[in-house]
Amino acid sequence: MKIRFFLPSVLVCSLSACATSVFSPESSPALLPSATVSAAEAENTYPRQVLTNEILFGVLASEIAAQRGGAAAAAPTTLSLARLTGDPRLARRAAEFALSAGRTDEAITALTLWRKAAPTDRYAEQQLALALLRAGRMPEAVVLLESQLATRPQEASSVFLLLAGVAGKQANKAASYRMLQGLASGYADVPEARFALAVAAAEAGNLEAAERYIETAANLAPRWDVPVVWWVERLRQTRPEAALAFLQSQLAKRPHASLELKLTYPRLLVMLKQYAAAREAFAVLKPLAPQHPEILYGLGVLAFELKDYDIAQQELEAALSAGYRDADFVRFILGQVAEARQRPDEAQTWYSQVGQGAQYVPAQGRLAALEAKAGGLEAGLARLAALTTLKEVNRVPLLLAQVQLAKEQGNKQRARALLNQGLKTYPSTPEWRYERGLLNDDLGDTEAAIADLRLSLKLQPNTPQGLNALGYVLANHNRQLPEARRLVSRALKLEPNNPMLLDSMGWVEFRQGQFNAALGYLQRAYQLLPDAEIAAHLGEVLWVLGRQAEALVVWDKAIEAGDASGLVRRTQTRLQPAVQP
Repeated sequence: MKIRFFLPSVLVCSLSACATSVFSPESSPALLPSATVSAAEAENTYPRQVLTNEILFGVLASEIAAQRGGAAAAAPTTLSLARLTGDPRLARRAAEFALSAGRTDEAITALTLWRKAAPTDRYAEQQLALALLRAGRMPEAVVLLESQLATRPQEASSVFLLLAGVAGKQANKAASYRMLQGLASGYADVPEARFALAVAAAEAGNLEAAERYIETAANLAPRWDVPVVWWVERLRQTRPEAALAFLQSQLAKRPHASLELKLTYPRLLVMLKQYAAAREAFAVLKPLAPQHPEILYGLGVLAFELKDYDIAQQELEAALSAGYRDADFVRFILGQVAEARQRPDEAQTWYSQVGQGAQYVPAQGRLAALEAKAGGLEAGLARLAALTTLKEVNRVPLLLAQVQLAKEQGNKQRARALLNQGLKTYPSTPEWRYERGLLNDDLGDTEAAIADLRLSLKLQPNTPQGLNALGYVLANHNRQLPEARRLVSRALKLEPNNPMLLDSMGWVEFRQGQFNAALGYLQRAYQLLPDAEIAAHLGEVLWVLGRQAEALVVWDKAIEAGDASGLVRRTQTRLQPAVQP
């Protein structure tokens, strides 16, 4: 049986309103919305069709397939129905399926059919132009765009905003820029045209021109933040200081800028590690939105960074109450705040509230550390060991965390036993070999230390850390000094300004009797990192060179800063008796 019909409401939805799933800002910014029509208007606008079994079941099968992730299979069926009926709604739906499946050529066919079936539909024309651009068929797209701009100049803003989203994605960036220059030549006062030119120019590598276009767009539309946000984000990736300067200048001209744009300013300051200034910037914004979660979070985190723990707790708890998007991260920081305030029970409460997610393992690690510090090393180790049952957990850093916990409690033998156990099961884990090598050296087992470090370096060759560790251990024990020099030299070529590598090379030079050369390396290392171990080495070289007063100054500063390992005091004790009367 055949009947004449107007498409039922459920199918009208699938062919019109539901189109936003494909034609959305994520794929092309600021698309023109499709027209909403009443049933009476549609009766006069759309072609009347005969509802055959072929059409009915074809539409239903395509929609069901698409809902189950089969847009690629739905597209050709719907396109075939569109060809059969000449219905623009089916052509449009076929285009949506094809675009969703990434089948651009098929989408162009459907869009062409849609435009032919609905020649006055500017949305069809526009989407066809965009699809042609995505396919790299720029000359064909330009013809359509020029036609649209010529016949409907009032739509220039939306056209250029669309082009800003796709022009920069062309394979031929220079040609894309030239295309935009041609299209925008008669639209000097349209800010969207200047913005599109900025995007195309930047993609083509002409950053000076891009900056000029952005400045023009920003001046033409002082209440439109998009060009400013886009340029700041682009600058932020390579020239954050320039991004900050540009944003400052724009905010000064935009008293009515959006809160989101204003929030970009303290975020940039944080990126540049200007924490005090960032905190002030967040504080300025707080009266504008007293319960804004990100402002409260920013104030709390920066107070914590600046060691203002009381304010940090106050603001972070407020951010939590205001619904900050990552509540577990806030709880984790609140645990750290409590630790800094010497409130271990409170810290444990916060860490225990962290649910499974990105912060769960770090929170469990802090709980384990608190348990170990309170005298429950084995309980802390057991807590960490239990994490191995989690899906996709990385065993390597987990065992190293257990080792670190044991070392922090002064139990190096227990730490080595943990590594021994791990290496029985996974003997080719370079990180564990490396860590056990260092522990063996600390525990006086030099041969075992060298063997582990050699195997670690064999498993993970040419790593600065591995090269340096073996070279330093050899030099520290006055063994195979030429090899030690080669190892540390290779490490320094990879990281020439690493203070720990400079310290090792200085120590190799010292062991080989090259005291002046050693002094140069150690002074550079100490300038970069005034670490106690580097201070002990530098002081010893100064002492041997007869510059005892300078050595004592270096040592005293290191002891005052915290000589946790006692190396500086041991070095003093070993050397000072040699010059005492």
